Amino acid sequence: MLGIASKLQTMLVDPEHIVSVPVTPYAYQARNLHFTPPRDAVQENTLAEFSELMNRIPTTPIWQPSATVHLWDVYGEMLGADLASSSLTTDEQLDYQKALDYLYDTAPDGSGTASQALRAYQSARQTWLQASIDYKQAQQTAKMSTDPAVREHWQQVDEPRLRQSRDDALTAWTGTGHKIQVEDGLRTVTELGAKMPSAVWRRHRETFNPKLPDQFSTAPNGSRFAPTFYAPGEVLDVAWPRVELSREMMVALASQASPALSAALGGAIDDDIHSVAFDYCPVSIARPWFDPVMDMFGSRAWRFSPGTQPLSDGADRPQGRCPAYVESVAFVRSIETTRLSGVEISSGEAFLEGDPEHAYASIDLDTGTRDGGVPDMSWDFLSAGLPQLRSLNDASFYLMDSTGFEALGPARLCRESEPPHHPFGDGYLRAAEGYSLAGTIMAFRTTEGNVAKVQVLESGSYGKIRWATYSVSRDSSVSDEEDIYIAAFTCRRIPKCPNPDPALQW
Repeated sequence: MLGIASKLQTMLVDPEHIVSVPVTPYAYQARNLHFTPPRDAVQENTLAEFSELMNRIPTTPIWQPSATVHLWDVYGEMLGADLASSSLTTDEQLDYQKALDYLYDTAPDGSGTASQALRAYQSARQTWLQASIDYKQAQQTAKMSTDPAVREHWQQVDEPRLRQSRDDALTAWTGTGHKIQVEDGLRTVTELGAKMPSAVWRRHRETFNPKLPDQFSTAPNGSRFAPTFYAPGEVLDVAWPRVELSREMMVALASQASPALSAALGGAIDDDIHSVAFDYCPVSIARPWFDPVMDMFGSRAWRFSPGTQPLSDGADRPQGRCPAYVESVAFVRSIETTRLSGVEISSGEAFLEGDPEHAYASIDLDTGTRDGGVPDMSWDFLSAGLPQLRSLNDASFYLMDSTGFEALGPARLCRESEPPHHPFGDGYLRAAEGYSLAGTIMAFRTTEGNVAKVQVLESGSYGKIRWATYSVSRDSSVSDEEDIYIAAFTCRRIPKCPNPDPALQW
C-alpha cells in the first residue's frame, strides 16, 4: 500500500489539488458500483455508502475524516449565510441567464441537469485527464529507472506516443468537448453570480436544500444521502491503464513519501516484495445537487455571522472546517503482488585450505561439497601469504554492505545478484598487505542459479567461511478483477472561505 499510495500521490497531485490516501483501500464489487437506473437494493445501498464517503470532509495526506460531518452539512450552512446586495446590470443579468441556459437543462421535476454541451465537456475532460496521467506516470517510471534501455524506450517510443495521445485528447476537448465555451460559461456564472448572490443561492436551494429532510434519498437500509456518482459511468466495463512498480521504484517512492504517509503505512517496503502492478482509472465525482461546487465556495458575496469559524484559510495546505472536498477518486483493480521466497538447500561452516600441490581449496555452495561437485568459489594458496577468494564456473559474487549475515534473507540476496547489479571486479577478492578478509560478507549467484550468502570468519593461508544457500522462487497473487478499490481521493483546495468582498454592498 505504501508503494501504491506514493505512486498515486505523485501521479495525481497538482497546484489545485491535494491527494488523500486511505490506510486500507475501500473495496466494492464491480457489479454493485453500477449506479445507472434501475438499481437493485444492493446497488442502492452501495450508492448510499459511496455518496456518504465522497462527501466526508477530507483529511490529508491520510484519509481519516469524521463520518459525522459531510459536504451537504456545509452546503446547508452556506445556504443560510448573509448575502451581499445584487449589483448586476440588466445586460449582465441576461449574460448570466444565457450562460446558465447553455450549461444546464431543466428536468421535469424542475431541477437542473447538465446540458449536452456540459456532458460532452466532462467526458472529454476525463479523457484528457486520463491521457495526462498516463504520460506523467510513464515519464516518472522512466526517470526512476536505472536501466538505460528503459529510458531510451521512453524517449524514442513512449514519450512521443503518449504526448500525441495527450495532445489529441486536448484537441478533442477543445473541439467536440466545447472546452472554451463551457469554461467561459462557468466563468460567467461564477463571476456574475458573485454580483447577484440572491439568485445563485435561490437556484441552489431549489435544486437541493439539505435543511429539508424530504430532499434526501433513502436507501433500503434506511440511510439518508444526497446521491453522488462517478463519471464516466461506464468505466467499469472498459480496459484501464496498468502501472508496474519494480521494488526499486517502490523504495524510491517510499523514500519521498510524506512523514505522515510513511508513519501510517509502515515507512518501508516489505523485504520480500519484488514488484507490484495494478490497473487504475481516475473518475470524477458528480453531485447533481451541488453543481458547480465552486459557484458558492468561490463567491465573495456572502459571509457567516460574526464568531463563526471559517471553512478554509486558503493556505497552501489549507486548514479549517472544510478546507477541501473530493473532486475525483482513483479506482484500482487487478492488484498483482510478486514476492520472492526461498528454501534453504545448503548451509554450514567450512575450512578452505590450499596447498602448494593443489594451489587452492574450493566449495560447491549448492551442495556444501568441498573440493568436488561444481565448485562456486575457491580460497587460493598464495606464496606471499595474502588471502585470495575467487568465483568459479560462472558463479558470481557481490560484496555486501554492513548488513549482518543473519539479517540477509533470500529475497535480498536475489535482488543484490541480478541485473542491473554487476559482480565484484574480475571475480577475485584479494586482501591488501597487512589486511584480512575476515568479516567480509558476500552474496553469491551460484552455478546452479541459486543464491547464497557467504561470510569470511578467518582469513590467512586458509579461510574459514560460513554460508547458507537458497533456492528462490517468485510467487504472484492477483486480486479478483471484480474487486474495485478506492485507493486515493483527489481533493480540490478551497480558497479562503468565506472571503467577503468589502467593496460590495451589505
